[in-house]
Amino acid sequence: MSREILLELDDLLQAERELTGLLAALRSDEQEARVMYARLQDWKGQSANVLRDQIEVFFMEMSRRIREIEEQKSALVQYVQYMKQVDGAS
Repeated sequence: MSREILLELDDLLQAERELTGLLAALRSDEQEARVMYARLQDWKGQSANVLRDQIEVFFMEMSRRIREIEEQKSALVQYVQYMKQVDGAS
């Protein structure tokens, strides 16, 4: 493998590891937030309903962002595989 490709490949693999860590942290934080959210179920009244609605929007947005990061990581992994194939062919 050429030196340039090795350096770029190392950077991409590091990015993949960082995305993996980020996803794990986000999932852990989401789980913790859901546990805290469950405690709100006993709250009554209009302000409790507003807060629950806001938290549900937060969870939907968090899920959307996690999916986006997973898609970006998948594209990165595919690109790394492509680079390895191209470099192996030359």
